[in-house]
Amino acid sequence: MDFGFTDEQIARRKEFSDVCKDLAAKRPAEYVGFESAYDNEPSWEYYKLCAKEFGKRGWLTLDWPAEYGGSGTMMDRVLFSEARGYYGVGGVDVFGIGMLAPTLLAAASEEVKKKFLPPIAAGDVTWCELWSEPNAGSDLASLTATAIRKGDEYIMNGQKTWTTGAHRADWAFGVFKSDPEGRPHHNLVFLLFDMKTPGIEVRPIPFTNGTHIYNEVYLDDVHVPAENIVGQENEGWAIVNLLAGFERSNIDAIMALIRQLEDLVTYCNVTKRNGQPLSKDPLIRNRLAQTACELEAARTLAYRVADLQNRNEMSLMDASALKVFASELGERYASLATDVAGPYGQVKFSRWAPLNGLLEAMYHECFVFTISMGTNEIQKNIIAWYGLGLPRMR
Repeated sequence: MDFGFTDEQIARRKEFSDVCKDLAAKRPAEYVGFESAYDNEPSWEYYKLCAKEFGKRGWLTLDWPAEYGGSGTMMDRVLFSEARGYYGVGGVDVFGIGMLAPTLLAAASEEVKKKFLPPIAAGDVTWCELWSEPNAGSDLASLTATAIRKGDEYIMNGQKTWTTGAHRADWAFGVFKSDPEGRPHHNLVFLLFDMKTPGIEVRPIPFTNGTHIYNEVYLDDVHVPAENIVGQENEGWAIVNLLAGFERSNIDAIMALIRQLEDLVTYCNVTKRNGQPLSKDPLIRNRLAQTACELEAARTLAYRVADLQNRNEMSLMDASALKVFASELGERYASLATDVAGPYGQVKFSRWAPLNGLLEAMYHECFVFTISMGTNEIQKNIIAWYGLGLPRMR
Protein backbone atom coordinates (compact mmCIF):
# COMPACT_ATOMS: atom_id res chain seq x y z
CA MET A 1 0.00 0.00 0.00
CA ASP A 2 0.96 3.67 -0.39
CA PHE A 3 1.56 5.16 3.06
CA GLY A 4 1.36 8.74 1.78
CA PHE A 5 -1.80 10.82 2.21
CA THR A 6 -3.67 12.75 -0.47
CA ASP A 7 -4.36 16.46 -0.02
CA GLU A 8 -7.97 15.62 0.75
CA GLN A 9 -6.94 13.14 3.44
CA ILE A 10 -4.57 15.67 4.98
CA ALA A 11 -7.42 18.19 5.18
CA ARG A 12 -9.77 15.61 6.70
CA ARG A 13 -7.11 14.60 9.20
CA LYS A 14 -6.78 18.21 10.34
CA GLU A 15 -10.56 18.58 10.67
CA PHE A 16 -10.79 15.43 12.80
CA SER A 17 -7.89 16.60 14.93
CA ASP A 18 -9.29 20.10 15.48
CA VAL A 19 -12.71 18.85 16.61
CA CYS A 20 -11.26 16.17 18.90
CA LYS A 21 -8.85 18.68 20.43
CA ASP A 22 -11.79 20.96 21.26
CA LEU A 23 -13.76 18.08 22.77
CA ALA A 24 -10.73 16.99 24.80
CA ALA A 25 -10.76 20.40 26.51
CA LYS A 26 -14.24 19.53 27.88
CA ARG A 27 -13.18 16.15 29.27
CA PRO A 28 -13.98 15.77 33.01
CA ALA A 29 -11.25 14.75 35.43
CA GLU A 30 -13.09 11.48 36.12
CA TYR A 31 -12.64 10.39 32.49
CA VAL A 32 -9.38 8.39 32.67
CA GLY A 33 -9.16 5.97 29.74
CA PHE A 34 -11.90 5.05 27.28
CA GLU A 35 -13.65 2.46 29.46
CA SER A 36 -14.04 4.94 32.32
CA ALA A 37 -17.05 6.28 30.41
CA TYR A 38 -19.05 3.40 31.87
CA ASP A 39 -17.91 3.97 35.45
CA ASN A 40 -19.26 7.36 36.57
CA GLU A 41 -21.87 9.93 35.60
CA PRO A 42 -19.58 12.83 34.55
CA SER A 43 -17.68 10.51 32.21
CA TRP A 44 -20.89 9.04 30.81
CA GLU A 45 -22.36 12.47 30.11
CA TYR A 46 -19.12 13.45 28.39
CA TYR A 47 -19.23 10.29 26.28
CA LYS A 48 -22.79 11.09 25.13
CA LEU A 49 -21.81 14.69 24.34
CA CYS A 50 -19.04 13.45 22.04
CA ALA A 51 -21.30 10.82 20.46
CA LYS A 52 -23.93 13.42 19.52
CA GLU A 53 -21.27 15.75 18.11
CA PHE A 54 -19.80 12.99 15.93
CA GLY A 55 -23.22 11.79 14.86
CA LYS A 56 -24.22 15.31 13.83
CA ARG A 57 -21.10 15.56 11.65
CA GLY A 58 -21.69 12.16 10.03
CA TRP A 59 -18.43 10.79 11.42
CA LEU A 60 -19.92 7.64 12.92
CA THR A 61 -20.66 6.33 9.41
CA LEU A 62 -17.48 7.25 7.58
CA ASP A 63 -16.90 3.87 5.93
CA TRP A 64 -20.57 2.88 5.47
CA PRO A 65 -22.12 2.54 2.00
CA ALA A 66 -23.64 5.80 0.78
CA GLU A 67 -27.18 4.38 0.78
CA TYR A 68 -26.95 3.92 4.55
CA GLY A 69 -25.50 7.35 5.29
CA GLY A 70 -21.83 6.73 4.59
CA SER A 71 -19.75 9.82 3.92
CA GLY A 72 -16.17 8.65 3.58
CA THR A 73 -13.77 5.73 3.26
CA MET A 74 -12.10 3.19 5.50
CA MET A 75 -9.02 5.45 5.62
CA ASP A 76 -11.22 8.36 6.78
CA ARG A 77 -12.38 6.14 9.61
CA VAL A 78 -8.78 5.32 10.48
CA LEU A 79 -7.79 9.00 10.53
CA PHE A 80 -10.82 9.81 12.70
CA SER A 81 -9.90 7.00 15.10
CA GLU A 82 -6.34 8.31 15.23
CA ALA A 83 -7.55 11.74 16.30
CA ARG A 84 -9.87 10.32 18.96
CA GLY A 85 -7.18 8.05 20.33
CA TYR A 86 -4.53 10.76 20.41
CA TYR A 87 -6.74 13.25 22.25
CA GLY A 88 -8.42 10.64 24.47
CA VAL A 89 -11.94 11.45 23.27
CA GLY A 90 -14.86 9.03 23.69
CA GLY A 91 -18.15 9.02 21.85
CA VAL A 92 -17.74 6.10 19.46
CA ASP A 93 -19.51 2.98 20.68
CA VAL A 94 -17.00 0.18 20.24
CA PHE A 95 -19.85 -2.34 20.13
CA GLY A 96 -22.45 -0.49 18.06
CA ILE A 97 -20.15 1.33 15.64
CA GLY A 98 -17.05 -0.85 15.70
CA MET A 99 -18.62 -4.32 15.69
CA LEU A 100 -22.36 -4.46 15.09
CA ALA A 101 -22.80 -1.89 12.31
CA PRO A 102 -20.34 -3.49 9.86
CA THR A 103 -21.82 -6.90 10.70
CA LEU A 104 -25.34 -5.67 9.92
CA LEU A 105 -24.15 -4.10 6.69
CA ALA A 106 -22.61 -7.40 5.64
CA ALA A 107 -25.17 -9.93 6.84
CA ALA A 108 -28.49 -8.45 8.04
CA SER A 109 -31.78 -8.21 6.19
CA GLU A 110 -32.87 -4.85 4.78
CA GLU A 111 -35.55 -4.63 7.46
CA VAL A 112 -32.98 -5.02 10.24
CA LYS A 113 -30.61 -2.51 8.62
CA LYS A 114 -33.35 0.11 8.27
CA LYS A 115 -34.44 -0.37 11.87
CA PHE A 116 -31.10 -0.43 13.66
CA LEU A 117 -28.54 1.48 11.59
CA PRO A 118 -30.02 5.04 11.79
CA PRO A 119 -29.95 5.26 15.62
CA ILE A 120 -26.38 3.94 15.60
CA ALA A 121 -25.39 6.52 13.00
CA ALA A 122 -26.87 9.37 15.07
CA GLY A 123 -25.14 8.30 18.28
CA ASP A 124 -28.52 7.88 19.95
CA VAL A 125 -28.18 4.24 21.05
CA THR A 126 -25.47 2.46 23.03
CA TRP A 127 -24.89 -1.29 22.63
CA CYS A 128 -23.29 -4.08 24.62
CA GLU A 129 -22.07 -7.52 23.58
CA LEU A 130 -23.49 -10.61 25.32
CA TRP A 131 -20.77 -13.08 24.45
CA SER A 132 -18.84 -14.78 27.27
CA GLU A 133 -20.38 -17.06 29.87
CA PRO A 134 -19.00 -18.45 33.15
CA ASN A 135 -17.90 -21.63 31.32
CA ALA A 136 -17.61 -20.34 27.75
CA GLY A 137 -15.05 -17.70 26.93
CA SER A 138 -12.40 -18.53 24.36
CA ASP A 139 -14.37 -21.66 23.47
CA LEU A 140 -17.47 -19.62 22.75
CA ALA A 141 -19.18 -22.40 20.80
CA SER A 142 -19.62 -24.29 24.10
CA LEU A 143 -22.01 -21.66 25.47
CA THR A 144 -25.18 -22.82 27.23
CA ALA A 145 -27.50 -19.78 27.21
CA THR A 146 -30.46 -20.59 24.97
CA ALA A 147 -32.78 -18.76 22.61
CA ILE A 148 -35.56 -21.14 21.55
CA ARG A 149 -37.99 -20.02 18.88
CA LYS A 150 -41.68 -20.18 19.68
CA GLY A 151 -43.87 -18.72 17.00
CA ASP A 152 -42.75 -15.23 16.02
CA GLU A 153 -40.33 -14.76 18.91
CA TYR A 154 -37.33 -16.26 20.68
CA ILE A 155 -37.33 -16.96 24.42
CA MET A 156 -33.88 -16.52 25.99
CA ASN A 157 -32.59 -18.06 29.18
CA GLY A 158 -29.13 -18.25 30.73
CA GLN A 159 -26.24 -16.15 32.02
CA LYS A 160 -23.62 -13.98 30.33
CA THR A 161 -20.61 -12.53 32.10
CA TRP A 162 -17.88 -9.89 31.73
CA THR A 163 -20.31 -7.81 29.70
CA THR A 164 -18.73 -4.38 29.27
CA GLY A 165 -21.13 -1.48 29.77
CA ALA A 166 -24.30 -3.59 30.13
CA HIS A 167 -25.52 -1.19 32.86
CA ARG A 168 -25.32 1.72 30.39
CA ALA A 169 -26.43 0.00 27.19
CA ASP A 170 -29.79 0.59 25.51
CA TRP A 171 -29.56 -2.50 23.29
CA ALA A 172 -27.53 -5.70 23.13
CA PHE A 173 -26.41 -8.22 20.55
CA GLY A 174 -25.60 -11.75 21.57
CA VAL A 175 -25.18 -15.33 20.49
CA PHE A 176 -27.26 -18.14 21.98
CA LYS A 177 -27.91 -21.84 21.54
CA SER A 178 -30.97 -22.21 19.30
CA ASP A 179 -30.88 -26.02 19.10
CA PRO A 180 -29.63 -27.64 22.34
CA GLU A 181 -29.33 -31.01 20.57
CA GLY A 182 -27.79 -29.66 17.39
CA ARG A 183 -24.31 -30.12 15.95
CA PRO A 184 -21.68 -27.76 17.48
CA HIS A 185 -21.13 -24.57 15.44
CA HIS A 186 -24.46 -25.23 13.68
CA ASN A 187 -26.79 -24.71 16.63
CA LEU A 188 -26.45 -21.00 17.44
CA VAL A 189 -28.44 -17.85 16.72
CA PHE A 190 -27.36 -14.18 16.68
CA LEU A 191 -30.01 -11.83 18.12
CA LEU A 192 -30.55 -8.13 18.84
CA PHE A 193 -32.68 -7.05 21.80
CA ASP A 194 -33.65 -4.14 24.03
CA MET A 195 -31.88 -4.23 27.41
CA LYS A 196 -35.10 -2.99 29.06
CA THR A 197 -36.93 -6.17 28.06
CA PRO A 198 -38.56 -7.88 31.08
CA GLY A 199 -36.51 -10.77 32.44
CA ILE A 200 -33.08 -9.12 32.03
CA GLU A 201 -31.10 -8.51 35.23
CA VAL A 202 -27.70 -6.77 35.23
CA ARG A 203 -25.35 -7.24 38.20
CA PRO A 204 -22.05 -5.35 38.49
CA ILE A 205 -18.66 -7.06 38.61
CA PRO A 206 -16.35 -4.56 40.40
CA PHE A 207 -12.95 -4.40 38.72
CA THR A 208 -9.65 -4.68 40.61
CA ASN A 209 -9.44 -0.89 41.01
CA GLY A 210 -13.06 -0.54 42.13
CA THR A 211 -14.51 0.75 38.87
CA HIS A 212 -17.84 -0.45 37.46
CA ILE A 213 -17.22 -1.42 33.84
CA TYR A 214 -18.10 -5.12 33.66
CA ASN A 215 -21.30 -6.97 34.49
CA GLU A 216 -23.09 -10.27 34.74
CA VAL A 217 -26.34 -10.44 32.78
CA TYR A 218 -29.08 -12.91 33.72
CA LEU A 219 -31.82 -13.82 31.23
CA ASP A 220 -35.04 -15.32 32.56
CA ASP A 221 -37.65 -16.06 29.87
CA VAL A 222 -36.72 -12.95 27.86
CA HIS A 223 -38.98 -12.60 24.81
CA VAL A 224 -37.32 -11.23 21.66
CA PRO A 225 -39.06 -10.71 18.29
CA ALA A 226 -37.86 -13.25 15.73
CA GLU A 227 -37.42 -10.39 13.24
CA ASN A 228 -34.39 -9.26 15.29
CA ILE A 229 -32.28 -12.16 14.03
CA VAL A 230 -29.09 -11.51 12.06
CA GLY A 231 -28.33 -14.24 9.54
CA GLN A 232 -30.08 -17.57 9.80
CA GLU A 233 -31.21 -19.67 12.75
CA ASN A 234 -28.58 -22.27 13.74
CA GLU A 235 -25.95 -20.43 11.66
CA GLY A 236 -25.03 -17.79 14.23
CA TRP A 237 -21.44 -19.01 14.35
CA ALA A 238 -20.87 -17.57 10.88
CA ILE A 239 -22.00 -14.16 12.18
CA VAL A 240 -19.69 -14.50 15.20
CA ASN A 241 -16.71 -15.06 12.91
CA LEU A 242 -17.76 -12.19 10.67
CA LEU A 243 -18.05 -9.78 13.59
CA ALA A 244 -14.70 -10.92 15.05
CA GLY A 245 -12.83 -9.51 12.05
CA PHE A 246 -14.29 -6.04 12.63
CA GLU A 247 -13.17 -5.66 16.26
CA ARG A 248 -9.41 -6.04 16.02
CA SER A 249 -7.83 -3.13 14.06
CA ASN A 250 -7.64 -0.94 17.20
CA ILE A 251 -5.96 2.15 15.73
CA ASP A 252 -7.58 4.32 18.41
CA ALA A 253 -5.96 2.29 21.20
CA ILE A 254 -2.60 2.49 19.43
CA MET A 255 -2.87 6.27 19.06
CA ALA A 256 -3.86 6.56 22.71
CA LEU A 257 -0.60 4.78 23.60
CA ILE A 258 1.35 7.12 21.32
CA ARG A 259 -0.10 10.16 23.09
CA GLN A 260 0.53 8.58 26.48
CA LEU A 261 4.14 7.91 25.52
CA GLU A 262 4.53 11.58 24.57
CA ASP A 263 3.13 12.57 27.95
CA LEU A 264 5.46 10.11 29.69
CA VAL A 265 8.44 11.60 27.85
CA THR A 266 7.38 15.06 29.04
CA TYR A 267 7.09 13.67 32.58
CA CYS A 268 10.63 12.28 32.30
CA ASN A 269 11.95 15.63 31.10
CA VAL A 270 10.54 17.59 34.05
CA THR A 271 10.83 15.03 36.86
CA LYS A 272 14.16 14.74 38.66
CA ARG A 273 15.58 11.81 40.56
CA ASN A 274 18.92 12.08 42.33
CA GLY A 275 19.27 15.60 40.98
CA GLN A 276 18.91 14.64 37.29
CA PRO A 277 15.87 14.51 34.98
CA LEU A 278 14.64 10.97 34.44
CA SER A 279 15.25 11.51 30.73
CA LYS A 280 19.00 11.51 31.41
CA ASP A 281 18.91 7.90 32.62
CA PRO A 282 20.19 5.75 29.71
CA LEU A 283 18.05 2.75 30.71
CA ILE A 284 14.89 4.86 30.66
CA ARG A 285 15.90 6.49 27.36
CA ASN A 286 16.46 3.09 25.74
CA ARG A 287 13.15 1.68 26.94
CA LEU A 288 11.24 4.76 25.77
CA ALA A 289 12.92 4.57 22.37
CA GLN A 290 12.14 0.85 22.03
CA THR A 291 8.49 1.50 22.86
CA ALA A 292 8.31 4.35 20.33
CA CYS A 293 9.62 2.02 17.60
CA GLU A 294 7.10 -0.67 18.50
CA LEU A 295 4.24 1.83 18.50
CA GLU A 296 5.19 3.03 15.04
CA ALA A 297 5.23 -0.58 13.85
CA ALA A 298 1.76 -1.11 15.38
CA ARG A 299 0.41 2.00 13.66
CA THR A 300 1.77 0.81 10.32
CA LEU A 301 0.15 -2.60 10.83
CA ALA A 302 -3.16 -0.87 11.60
CA TYR A 303 -2.90 1.11 8.36
CA ARG A 304 -2.27 -2.14 6.51
CA VAL A 305 -5.33 -3.83 8.07
CA ALA A 306 -7.46 -0.79 7.12
CA ASP A 307 -6.15 -0.91 3.55
CA LEU A 308 -6.89 -4.64 3.30
CA GLN A 309 -10.41 -4.06 4.65
CA ASN A 310 -10.90 -1.26 2.14
CA ARG A 311 -10.04 -3.69 -0.68
CA ASN A 312 -11.99 -6.60 0.85
CA GLU A 313 -8.78 -8.61 1.09
CA MET A 314 -8.35 -8.92 4.85
CA SER A 315 -8.03 -12.40 6.31
CA LEU A 316 -8.64 -13.46 9.90
CA MET A 317 -4.88 -13.88 10.26
CA ASP A 318 -4.16 -10.21 9.49
CA ALA A 319 -6.48 -8.90 12.20
CA SER A 320 -5.25 -11.53 14.66
CA ALA A 321 -1.60 -10.61 14.14
CA LEU A 322 -2.27 -6.94 14.89
CA LYS A 323 -4.42 -7.79 17.90
CA VAL A 324 -1.68 -9.92 19.45
CA PHE A 325 1.08 -7.39 18.79
CA ALA A 326 -0.90 -4.33 19.95
CA SER A 327 -2.27 -5.95 23.12
CA GLU A 328 1.11 -7.28 24.25
CA LEU A 329 2.62 -3.89 23.48
CA GLY A 330 0.00 -2.31 25.75
CA GLU A 331 1.12 -4.56 28.59
CA ARG A 332 4.78 -3.71 28.00
CA TYR A 333 4.02 0.00 27.95
CA ALA A 334 2.02 -0.18 31.21
CA SER A 335 4.95 -1.91 32.90
CA LEU A 336 7.40 0.64 31.52
CA ALA A 337 5.31 3.63 32.62
CA THR A 338 4.80 2.37 36.17
CA ASP A 339 8.49 1.43 36.43
CA VAL A 340 9.49 4.94 35.38
CA ALA A 341 7.07 6.63 37.78
CA GLY A 342 8.03 4.39 40.68
CA PRO A 343 5.70 4.48 43.72
CA TYR A 344 3.88 7.51 42.27
CA GLY A 345 2.63 5.30 39.44
CA GLN A 346 0.40 3.46 41.93
CA VAL A 347 -1.36 6.64 43.07
CA LYS A 348 -4.71 8.01 41.93
CA PHE A 349 -7.08 10.70 43.20
CA SER A 350 -4.09 12.73 44.39
CA ARG A 351 -2.04 15.72 43.24
CA TRP A 352 0.92 13.35 43.34
CA ALA A 353 -0.59 11.02 40.75
CA PRO A 354 1.29 11.29 37.43
CA LEU A 355 -0.86 12.02 34.36
CA ASN A 356 -4.06 12.38 36.41
CA GLY A 357 -3.82 8.80 37.73
CA LEU A 358 -3.74 7.28 34.24
CA LEU A 359 -0.77 5.02 35.02
CA GLU A 360 -2.56 3.33 37.91
CA ALA A 361 -5.62 2.68 35.75
CA MET A 362 -3.51 1.50 32.83
CA TYR A 363 -1.59 -1.01 34.92
CA HIS A 364 -4.82 -2.49 36.27
CA GLU A 365 -6.43 -2.77 32.84
CA CYS A 366 -3.58 -3.59 30.47
CA PHE A 367 -4.10 -7.36 30.55
CA VAL A 368 -7.77 -7.09 29.55
CA PHE A 369 -6.97 -6.45 25.90
CA THR A 370 -4.99 -9.72 25.69
CA ILE A 371 -8.10 -11.63 26.83
CA SER A 372 -11.04 -9.74 25.32
CA MET A 373 -12.12 -10.14 21.68
CA GLY A 374 -10.63 -13.63 21.64
CA THR A 375 -7.62 -14.43 23.81
CA ASN A 376 -4.17 -14.05 22.31
CA GLU A 377 -3.74 -17.82 22.53
CA ILE A 378 -6.76 -18.21 20.23
CA GLN A 379 -5.37 -15.52 17.90
CA LYS A 380 -2.05 -17.36 17.65
CA ASN A 381 -3.93 -20.51 16.67
CA ILE A 382 -5.71 -18.55 13.92
CA ILE A 383 -2.36 -17.25 12.67
CA ALA A 384 -0.92 -20.78 12.71
CA TRP A 385 -3.86 -22.49 11.04
CA TYR A 386 -5.11 -19.91 8.54
CA GLY A 387 -2.00 -17.81 8.00
CA LEU A 388 0.84 -20.32 8.09
CA GLY A 389 -1.04 -23.48 7.18
CA LEU A 390 0.24 -25.39 10.19
CA PRO A 391 -1.57 -28.59 11.22
CA ARG A 392 -3.88 -28.71 14.20
CA MET A 393 -2.73 -30.70 17.20
CA ARG A 394 -4.62 -33.95 17.62
